Amino acid sequence: MTNTYIRNATWVLDGKQYDFCLGQDSDAYCELSGICLPGIERIAAAGELEIPAVAPRVHDATGKILMPALFDMHAGIEIEGRSKRECVSRAGQAAISGGVWGMLVMPSAGFCFDNAATLDSFHDAVTQRSAAEMLTAGCISQGMQGEQQALYNTLAARGVSILSDGEKTPGSLLMLHRAMKYASEIGLTFALRGDVPALTANTCIQPGTTSYKLGLHGTPPCAEEIGIDTALRLAADAGAKVHVQTVSTAGGVDIIRRAKAAGQPVTAEVALHHLLFTHENVGDYDTTYKTLPPLRDASDCEALLEGLRDGTIDCIVTNHTPCTPFAKKQDFTSAPQGMIVLDTFLQAIYTHLIKPGKLSWADVVRTCCINPVNIATPTDLEEDVPTVAPLLLFDPESSFTVGADALPSGTLNTPFLGTQLHGRITLPLQ
Repeated sequence: MTNTYIRNATWVLDGKQYDFCLGQDSDAYCELSGICLPGIERIAAAGELEIPAVAPRVHDATGKILMPALFDMHAGIEIEGRSKRECVSRAGQAAISGGVWGMLVMPSAGFCFDNAATLDSFHDAVTQRSAAEMLTAGCISQGMQGEQQALYNTLAARGVSILSDGEKTPGSLLMLHRAMKYASEIGLTFALRGDVPALTANTCIQPGTTSYKLGLHGTPPCAEEIGIDTALRLAADAGAKVHVQTVSTAGGVDIIRRAKAAGQPVTAEVALHHLLFTHENVGDYDTTYKTLPPLRDASDCEALLEGLRDGTIDCIVTNHTPCTPFAKKQDFTSAPQGMIVLDTFLQAIYTHLIKPGKLSWADVVRTCCINPVNIATPTDLEEDVPTVAPLLLFDPESSFTVGADALPSGTLNTPFLGTQLHGRITLPLQ
């Protein structure tokens, strides 16, 4: 197959311009700025790579950034009332639109990954329908009911390396502790959200001025922090690895920081919306900003950003949760939690975090490309090279207004609807 040439591209990590020759069928790997890049046959300083005059695939990348595509560690793709295959297709299109080449799909009512048949059916749908790679997190408990362990050996045989009950927290700590002891022996990681259901039942917002003004029951931050601490203590006793999902409080960041300092094998993620928005964005019962966990205070946003910068938090995720307009038009208490971010993931990160100087490109490559891939796809010791992402081109000078046509997910529950974002993505490079 004919090679693809990219000329005058600015490499994301060193700011220098290079020419690249991508081999469409090449297994060659090149290293640039410490990153192992797939399918690259040659790299040269800009203007120094000989490009055939008749080459049919040449990208003039002047002014554009070349970087690894993103991997999303936490995506929910089910849309109630829609077919499973449609959900898979739309999520794959949304991922490519947001610069994401692959994602870890969380279990849900419609995608309950607790048995081989469900996993096989899902993987078949992904192969046939999805433009992006989709890995699956297997269920911790059968039916995500929190009482009986799923069949971990069966799940592992189907390629599962992460266990999660999605947005649910296992109700039985005894079951969870025993599950950790068993699953740790076959190398599985537990992805858990910090929660104490007895404290968070029937709550939907951060306690504070907004909850008081709207008359809504607040979700205490201590519930998340107690839940994180409990999960880490259980894992330490059982010898299990834990990935803490959707950390949203400053206290949660501190708990994880102490666990890492003590040498515990723990990783953690933060959803993009917890970096950008606070409970004040809820305004007058705007259900777009109803999330799980709820949006917190500005001080929590800053603590989460600092946790990303110092390595306490390993990944930025979308926590993509598509909801129909009808569902989100219910009253705030009844409306489902969650928003969609996958469709505009990289553009939103660039607009709201990189351009204002809150994070660097190096931070984003580490937390959205390298770390999530390493956590979701542990390197096989028999392999010579790690799992790596394809490349994308990012045009920072382009901008667009987010409308329904820019949201392949097919739903509108995004905080960016009607706003301007910067960046245009070319993925895949062909």
